[in-house]
Amino acid sequence: MLQRLYYFVILLLATYVLGQERPIALIGTILLPDQSINNGTLLIVNGHIGAVGAEISIPNNAIILHTHGVILPGLIDLHNHLTWNIFPRWKPLEEFGSRYDWQQKPIYKTLLESPHRGLVEAGLSCEMQRYAEVKAITQGTTSVIGSLRRPCNRGLARNLDDDPTLGQILYDVFPLQMIDMKLKEVNDILSSNGSLFIHVAEGSPNDATAAREFLMLKARNLLIPGVSFIHGVALKENDFRAMANASVGLIWSPRSNLELYGDTTNLEAALENHVITAIAPDWSPTGSDGLLSELNFAATWNAGLEYSLFDDRLLLGMATINPAKLVHLEKRLGALNEGYLADVLVLQLNNNQSKLNPYWAATHSTPEDVSLVLIDGKAVYGNSEIMKELVDSTNLESLEICGIEKSISFASQNGPQPSFRQTQQLLKNALRHWGRTLAPLSECGN
Repeated sequence: MLQRLYYFVILLLATYVLGQERPIALIGTILLPDQSINNGTLLIVNGHIGAVGAEISIPNNAIILHTHGVILPGLIDLHNHLTWNIFPRWKPLEEFGSRYDWQQKPIYKTLLESPHRGLVEAGLSCEMQRYAEVKAITQGTTSVIGSLRRPCNRGLARNLDDDPTLGQILYDVFPLQMIDMKLKEVNDILSSNGSLFIHVAEGSPNDATAAREFLMLKARNLLIPGVSFIHGVALKENDFRAMANASVGLIWSPRSNLELYGDTTNLEAALENHVITAIAPDWSPTGSDGLLSELNFAATWNAGLEYSLFDDRLLLGMATINPAKLVHLEKRLGALNEGYLADVLVLQLNNNQSKLNPYWAATHSTPEDVSLVLIDGKAVYGNSEIMKELVDSTNLESLEICGIEKSISFASQNGPQPSFRQTQQLLKNALRHWGRTLAPLSECGN
C-alpha cells in the first residue's frame, strides 16, 4: 500500500514540476482483466495511469469527466496492412484455397493491387497511412502493427513495429522468403526479447500448400518464443500443441478468413492448448474496418456455434492484454493498472444488456459508441463535447461517423500537417484516376 502511495505521489510531483497537463479523472464502469468496477475512477497523470479504483483521491486541479460509460484499455491491433485500408470492401465471388490463389486473380490486381501501387508511386504512402490510422482510432485502437516507417509515423497511433522505445518488433508477411541474413537478424532480435509476427498457413483448413508452411517454418527454427503466427487457418491440432510448447502466439482474423477461405482458425484447439491468442482485423477490403468491429464480428460468430468457445471477457482480452503479452509489453499496455501507459477507450452504454454486462458492451459496441480515445494520456478522438473539455478547440477537426459528429485532434503529430479533409480529398482525387473510391471510415453496418 505504501509503495502504491509513493508511486502516486511521484507521478503528481512530476506533473507539477514539469508543468504537464492537468490530471484527468474518468468516472464510469472500469473494466479490468478479472473484474469490473462500477462507478470507479481512473486517474491519469503525466501520460500514465496514476490510480484506479472505487475510492480514489482526486487532485484539486484534475479535470473530472463523468463518462456514464465503460472505461477499458485502448485496443491493440497486431495484424494490419494500413495503407490498403483506403479501399472499399472487396467481395470475392468465390472462396480460395490460399492467399497464393487470390493474389493471382485479375480482379484482385485490378481492384486493389494496381491502384495501391499507383498511389504509392505517386508519393501518397503517408497520406494513405494517415487515413488508415484515423480509421483505426475511430474504432478504439491505440496501438497498431503493419505501418510504414518514418517519416510516415508521426505520432498519431502507436506504431509498435516502428517505436524502439517499446522494444524490437518485426512484421513479415512472407517469412518463407527470408534470406539467411534476414533470418540471422530475426534470431538476434528474438534472443533479445524481441517479437516476430509472420503470416503462416493462410488458406482453407484443407489446403495442403498452406498447411505445409508450418513444417517449413519449423525446419527453419522459427518455432521459438517471441514468434506469433498470423491466420493459421490450415493449422492442425498437433500444430497448436507444438506452438503452446514453444510459447508461440496466434493472431486470429476471423472475418477476413471467412470471407476469403470460407472458414477460420481452429480456435478451439488454440484455446484448449493455451496458445496466447490475439484478435485483429487484417485489412478493410476483406476484414473489419477496425478492432471494435472485429470484436463484434467474433462475438456474433461465437454465438452461432453449437457450443460457445469464449465469453465476452476472454474475447476482450484478445484485443488488450493478450496482444500486449505477445509484444512483451504486458507491464506497460493492455490493462488499466497503476503505472501503465494511459491508452484508454471509453464506450457509451446504449442498452440494458450492456448495462448488465459491461464486457458485453465492449465486444458488441459500434464505432458510434466510442466516446473517447486517449493515447499517452492525451485526448485524441471522441464525442465533440467531451473533446472540447480536454483539448483546445482550435486543435480539433470534426468527423462524422455513421451520422454522429465526432472530433479528432492531431496535436500529437510531429511537424506541420494538412487538415484531415485535405488528406481525404487528396486520396479521393487520386483514387478516381484508378477507377476507385475512398472507403468510408466506417461501413456503419452495411
